[in-house]
Amino acid sequence: MYPDWPDSAADLVPLPQCVGPKLKPFDFRGPQKIDFLEFLGEGRHGFVFKVTILGRIYALKLFRFDYVDDWADTDELDDKDINAVTTMYNYVEPFNCECRSFGRLQEAGYAELAIECFGYVLLDDKHERIMMEKFADADIELEFDGNVECPGCWPMRSLWPGKSGRPPPIRGIVKEFGSGIENFKTTHAARYLKDIKQFHQLGIIGLDVAERQLINGKVADFSTAITFPNITTNSELSPHLSGDYEGLFEFQTFLYSINDYWMFDMMVAEWNMEQKEEKTKVSVRAFPSGRGCNIKYDLRNTPSRERVYTYIDPRKYDWKACTASSASDAGATAEGPMTRQRAKRLPRLAKQPPRWYYSCGKEFAVYLRKQDHFTTYYTWHSKDGLVFPRRRSGPGYGWRRSRWS
Repeated sequence: MYPDWPDSAADLVPLPQCVGPKLKPFDFRGPQKIDFLEFLGEGRHGFVFKVTILGRIYALKLFRFDYVDDWADTDELDDKDINAVTTMYNYVEPFNCECRSFGRLQEAGYAELAIECFGYVLLDDKHERIMMEKFADADIELEFDGNVECPGCWPMRSLWPGKSGRPPPIRGIVKEFGSGIENFKTTHAARYLKDIKQFHQLGIIGLDVAERQLINGKVADFSTAITFPNITTNSELSPHLSGDYEGLFEFQTFLYSINDYWMFDMMVAEWNMEQKEEKTKVSVRAFPSGRGCNIKYDLRNTPSRERVYTYIDPRKYDWKACTASSASDAGATAEGPMTRQRAKRLPRLAKQPPRWYYSCGKEFAVYLRKQDHFTTYYTWHSKDGLVFPRRRSGPGYGWRRSRWS
C-alpha cells in the first residue's frame, strides 16, 4: 500500500498512483543527501524540519503513518482488506492529499497560489537514523506511528510492509522554507479568502483554514484537502453506488466547500476576540453577517425555490482536460514550443465566478443556517476488495433529499 523502498531513482514514480493529479519525486541529482538543521514543530499529521539539500534551505515535512480511521470517514473500513484500504489511501490519506493538491496546482499552472513545493521524498535508512540521533536529546517524541494525541498507539507502518518485509520508508514533502504571520491583518485575510476561492475553482476543497497555515503569506498545508477527482466526491469513481447516492455526494461536496468559508469566518472571529485594539482587528468576512457558521443567507422569497449558497462549485473544474494536457506535454522542455502551447490550454480562473446555489426547501435552509460544525453524512466500508459509502445512522443523519426538495 505505502510506497516501497526504491532500488534506484528510476523506481520513484509520481504519487499517488490513482486517477487525478500527482506529485513528482524530489530530484537529489544523485544519492539522497539531507542535512537536518532544526526541528520546526509538529502538527496533526507530521513533523517539520529545517533542512539543507544541495546547498539550499528547505522545509521538510515528514508524515506520520496515521491509522485508517484518521484518514477520513473510514471507521467502517476493514483495515486488513489491502485493496480497499489502498483505494482509500490514495485519495484521502494526508500525505497523498498534499501530493494531489500540490500536483493539481502545478499541472494547472497555479503553483504560485501556495508555497513552492519541490517534490516528495522517501527517507532512506541512513537519513532516518541521522534524524533520530540528532534530535534524540531534544524534548521531541519522533514517533511516526499514530497521531499527535496518541503516538505509537497504532502500528500502521509495520502493518503494511514492503516486498522485502521491512516497514515502508518515512514519506515526506520538500517545501519552501519561510515564516508564519505574527500579526494577521486585513490584507492577509483578503488574500487568503481570494486564494480559497481560487483553490475551489481548481477543484481543491476541504482546506484546514487557519492563519497558522500561512507561510510567507501563502497556504503551506493541504493534508486535509480533497482534490478532484476524489472517491469521496466523484460518483464516477465508485461504480457500485446506487442511484440515490448521487444526491448525497452532491450535498456532501457542498458542505465540504462551504465549510472552508465557515472556518474562515471563525478564524477571523477568534483572531478579533484576542485583539485589544480595534485597529488590529480584521474586517474581512467570507459571508456578510460575519457570524461564522451561523450564516444569514439570502434566501428567495418563494418557498419552493429557497436556496443556500457557497461561492464556488468545484465540480465545474475540468480535471480531465487538464490531466490530458499535462500528460501530452510530459516530455516537453522548459522552453520548448509544447510548453507554450500548453500554457494556452491551461485553465483560467474567473475573477467573479458564479455562486453555487444548492436548491432545497425552507426546512433544510433553516437547518443549514443553524449549523455550528461540519458533518459528514456517510462513512466507507469494504467488501471483497471494493469500497462503498454507507449513510451514517442516528440523530442528525437522516438525510433524504426528498424531505427538503
